[in-house]
Amino acid sequence: MKNYVLHSLAIVGAISLIIMACSADNSNNTNTPNNTNALGKYQISSSPNSNLGKYHVIDTETGIVKTYEKTSSNGNYVLISTTNP
Repeated sequence: MKNYVLHSLAIVGAISLIIMACSADNSNNTNTPNNTNALGKYQISSSPNSNLGKYHVIDTETGIVKTYEKTSSNGNYVLISTTNP
């Protein structure tokens, strides 16, 4: 009787391991390139003359560069040019 119980528990354990291994599927992985956040996507650089207030924003995925310039009237930044790769 003791061997019967041990063999039964061993079979149940083996079947449960097989079920767990089959259910560990990577198809539900949410960390795909389409779902990544924008962390590290943009690079920002300023002009050598800091009095001008120009900034260049580079989208590293598409290669598009947008240039912003500080307005003298209210200090906001305005898009002045966009370059496509």
